[in-house]
Amino acid sequence: MCKSNNLSKKEITVFLFSLLLIGYLTRQQVRAAEVPGCETSFALVGLLRDDQALNRPHDVELQGNTAYVAGKGGTLAIIDISDATKPKLLSSLTKLEDAETVLPVGDILLLGTRDFLSVEVKDPKHPVIVNRISDRPRIDRINGMVRRGNYVFTANKSGYVTLFDISQPSVPILKGVLDTKKRGGLRSPHDIAVFGDCIIVVSAGNAADLFSQHNSLAVYRVADLQKHQLLPIEKWTIEAVLNASGKLQDSLSGANRVAVTSDHRFATVGAFIHSRFGIIDIRNPQNIRQIANMPVGDISATGMTISGKIAFVAGGECVEAIDITEPTAPVSIAQYRGGKLFPTRRMILKGQARFDNAHDLVYRDGYLYVSAQNDNQFGIIKINNQRIVKLAAQTE
Repeated sequence: MCKSNNLSKKEITVFLFSLLLIGYLTRQQVRAAEVPGCETSFALVGLLRDDQALNRPHDVELQGNTAYVAGKGGTLAIIDISDATKPKLLSSLTKLEDAETVLPVGDILLLGTRDFLSVEVKDPKHPVIVNRISDRPRIDRINGMVRRGNYVFTANKSGYVTLFDISQPSVPILKGVLDTKKRGGLRSPHDIAVFGDCIIVVSAGNAADLFSQHNSLAVYRVADLQKHQLLPIEKWTIEAVLNASGKLQDSLSGANRVAVTSDHRFATVGAFIHSRFGIIDIRNPQNIRQIANMPVGDISATGMTISGKIAFVAGGECVEAIDITEPTAPVSIAQYRGGKLFPTRRMILKGQARFDNAHDLVYRDGYLYVSAQNDNQFGIIKINNQRIVKLAAQTE
């Protein structure tokens, strides 16, 4: 019997996605040359590599002189950053099952893995897991976490948003679970942010069905309008959704990260599939509007933070600073590409894609703290470009 020449839907998807990646590489090589200050705006000043403690480092958070780095290889690294030029590993935990996000709350670190963990870090050299909440599949592959008062919301790639009471961070209480597939059409929530009485959740969709129509973003009202008190999950309402379909230059398919400006007027969204950076006007939660969309410096947009008038984006093997002073017309100022932080440059034509290396970053006082997921590294980048530093400090 002759084998059919018809390609399966999955094969067609993979083929089209490969073409998009190859085309994107070419565009980004040209674009990188057009961005001023690429060579001098950023300088890697501190670097730490540890294949055990930093096993596929994913999320980064800071508290005081300590950095907490969760790793998809099932690790938590606790790093002394008091000297930016010499980050020092203080301790680590392993065998955590896909640790992807962290949130420090005083002496307790909340850690999102396939479970929800409380880790005592009073002595950073001896972290201790003091509580674990399991409820699969509702709690599973926690990829994003945000705090509102005594509550924490998590975005679970399994298709749920969970709510925890952290009045006692060492003994969190599961208060409820939202099925985002049924309420909001979000298939795989990857990140979550709070603004006012609402939360905004972004979803990367389903990798096996990249180009089908789905919602990439939903806004939920979670608190009442009068007293601003948190509502039970069954009373949360969907204010608005954003569809991922449409033209490439407008699409946020593969939405991976979301951050909200300090004045709660705009949200920035990083999209993994088409390497897009979008800005959403959220001043009216019931009528959100995408007002800007641009390519970012490498394949993927998996890490993002906002400081002042600058959005810092990490993706592929690149870190990029984007001026969002005028939200309808964001402007890329500078990029850090490759270097010692990302030594294994992507070679997609040889089947060695490295499009998910620079995964997360945090900005503080002129420095960026960055995870290099594929190289098991944590880097500290000093920003030499004073325009970026001044804009990052601008609050009005």
